[in-house]
Amino acid sequence: MNMPHTRLSTHMSGSAKETERRLRNLFVRHKRPALVLAAAVTLCICLCGGLVACRSAAGRGGLTMEAQYYDVMGNYIEIPKQEAVGEGAREVNQALSVLRSRYQSTMAAPMNKVGDKRCIFYPAITGRYDNLVFYLDSTSSGNDGEIYTLVYDRQEDRVVPLAEALELARVTEDELCRGAERYLDEELTGTEVALTAREAAVTGFRIRADGEVEFYFTCMADDADPATDAVDGWQHLLVYADGSYRHYHCKASLLLEEELLIPAEELASFGQPLWYQWGPSGGEPEGGFAMEQIPPQVEEQVLQYMAEHVGYSEPPMELILRTSFDDLSRLDLAEEWRGAEALECYGIDYGANGTIMGEDLLFFRKGEQRIFIGSLGEYFSEQVEPTRLAAVGTYNYRIMYWMLEQGILAAFPEADAMLRDAPMPLAARSAAAAYFYSNRPADVSVFFADQAPVQPAENSMRIDQADYLGLARLNETYGVVYQLVCSGYEDGSWYPYASPTWLVFRLGQGGDITNVLGESMPRETVEQAALEQGYHLADAEVALWRDGYPNPAGPGSEVGFFREEPVVTILEGAEPIYQQGDWWQQMEWEGLSVRCYCNAGGGYAVNRLETTRTDLFTARGIRVGSTRMEVEEAYPDHLHDTYYWGEEEGDYLWYNKDDGWGAAILFFFREDRVERIVLNMVSD
Repeated sequence: MNMPHTRLSTHMSGSAKETERRLRNLFVRHKRPALVLAAAVTLCICLCGGLVACRSAAGRGGLTMEAQYYDVMGNYIEIPKQEAVGEGAREVNQALSVLRSRYQSTMAAPMNKVGDKRCIFYPAITGRYDNLVFYLDSTSSGNDGEIYTLVYDRQEDRVVPLAEALELARVTEDELCRGAERYLDEELTGTEVALTAREAAVTGFRIRADGEVEFYFTCMADDADPATDAVDGWQHLLVYADGSYRHYHCKASLLLEEELLIPAEELASFGQPLWYQWGPSGGEPEGGFAMEQIPPQVEEQVLQYMAEHVGYSEPPMELILRTSFDDLSRLDLAEEWRGAEALECYGIDYGANGTIMGEDLLFFRKGEQRIFIGSLGEYFSEQVEPTRLAAVGTYNYRIMYWMLEQGILAAFPEADAMLRDAPMPLAARSAAAAYFYSNRPADVSVFFADQAPVQPAENSMRIDQADYLGLARLNETYGVVYQLVCSGYEDGSWYPYASPTWLVFRLGQGGDITNVLGESMPRETVEQAALEQGYHLADAEVALWRDGYPNPAGPGSEVGFFREEPVVTILEGAEPIYQQGDWWQQMEWEGLSVRCYCNAGGGYAVNRLETTRTDLFTARGIRVGSTRMEVEEAYPDHLHDTYYWGEEEGDYLWYNKDDGWGAAILFFFREDRVERIVLNMVSD
């Protein structure tokens, strides 16, 4: 994969540049937007934490295992360390450190782990080279994963660059990639939907004991006709060696054993067996899988519950601690439950009627005592976040409603109370990263400060701080506002953005904060920011509400407070037209006239609104019939009595905070009472 060049990279030696390329390749965004989004969502979930390291006896080549971790959630992580001393070995260990940071929180967290995160190590050691080959977990449903490699030349203490491997194999990168696409195209023939291979990229290589080079690729399979979207694209893994290609099926689900990337006889062994030695056959690691120790009183109460309510006389097939909510502050617990220090959720699996069933069981913890409070029902796969219990995800809201129904909670907590003074929810972090990926140039990488790579790419955007500011009502939901302090990376250093960004989320009725409504510069109030992003208003102060309706209308928005269809007039020849197929039109209701800009997709945005209706009013309560004095008292600042753009002579005052640019309200008077209100938008 070709990496972007930076000013930093031009000063590096060949091996150093290759190491930088490999470091960046761990975090590089794929060309497919869906894979970019998925990578952003994975980075947001992997929060920093402590590292669990397991050292085993040294294998050949001066390697030891720095991290070996296997748990019952399907997380398998194997990362070595180069024990040799020298500049090349240091570069290898720097790259391995970056790789380890991707899985640090998974190894450190004793609970609430996201499952099936894989970093499988293939130590292909030869007489001269340490080939460190890794299969990394798939981060998307449209992705078989990726192969990441480091090749260390022990004889010369250096990292072998891709260019040298290509020269050794007497082939070019372009030849390899085009060959990979042709090979995958042959495999795709005869499919129901016409597919083609594209975007092949070399992601790594190894130098075998016989001196030949084996290359690894990712290659996308997608619709042959780019204009159609019959299937979702899928990124495959391919291998090239000895003049031919093969497809690497990382999980050979149709076979009895999973497929190895490299034959076992070519791999080195360590003190504690690696996955390649026990995993493909369905075995277990030495010492079994890591899991949280279950307190005996929990086991006893689980057995009692199963005997009384499930009719299951044997212990469950599996009993694990899914998560522990250690912050119960601001929860109004019923009197008998007050003093509980945490709420723990245990997952059980058992056989019933020939199928495997699962449930979530809840316990309060008081000191060392666990008290069973009931079953939440069938196992719920939604990701759990062990911070405050409400307003952080669908799963947590499910628990809250259940506790309220059972009388364990005296009242459902307010979302504002749960979010205030708490870390930004993981779901919101993921949504924020995905939003910025979608709304920034393609070459901008986005991540939170606790996930920053060792060597960021040019134009990276780092979110340094996220502070909850509050929420505001939006019809049947709320707009949740966070202030983000961000930095950019340019010419090898970080610089702070000139001002913070306000990001507005929609609080879903299930408690999720996964939908970003939009961003803005800091506003005067949280409500103003929420209204502007929730209803696409140019300025929440320049809008009208209708009696009995919750949603406003103004420049930038649509009109949603009429059931009657308007009389529509197309404004032929009106300008400007920003895109082909757009147009201007006038919409008329009784006492209300709206000039708006329409796009080919069917949407529109108000540009000018005029009304003589008495049931419409501004954010500060002014409506047709209000007095001049009431207008002046409601708008003590930024109220002008001068000429306004293009308006006829007359008795009017206009409100605008930017010298007439942007959105403005005009109040027209007859005998010192408002007879007409105009909202208007002026842009350069």
